[in-house]
Amino acid sequence: MSETKALNVLIAPEGQLQGNGQLRESFHERRDRRGADYPMWYLNSSLVSKFNITEKEGYEAVVAEDATTIAWLKLRFGGEKLSKELNIDELWEHASLPPEPPDIKDIAIQK
Repeated sequence: MSETKALNVLIAPEGQLQGNGQLRESFHERRDRRGADYPMWYLNSSLVSKFNITEKEGYEAVVAEDATTIAWLKLRFGGEKLSKELNIDELWEHASLPPEPPDIKDIAIQK
């Protein structure tokens, strides 16, 4: 049976949370220290729609059981905190991977 639980959510316009790669690093740090099953999930805009996080278009989200994780991420990245009843099994199935790495920009001087 799937478990639905009230979880902490941070939402922001797409790119605000994961655009520079630091959110990805935060995922890796937490899961390295606290285990691969640390309850924290990243939702791109299509997953935000799938899980009915917000009706706003073009938003991404981080979901976590731990309220202090979301509070820290809000301080770091901005966004809006909320609480939402979500199915944990579905989060693991669809949103367990950290955000994609950022695009590498060529900053070499062109001659």
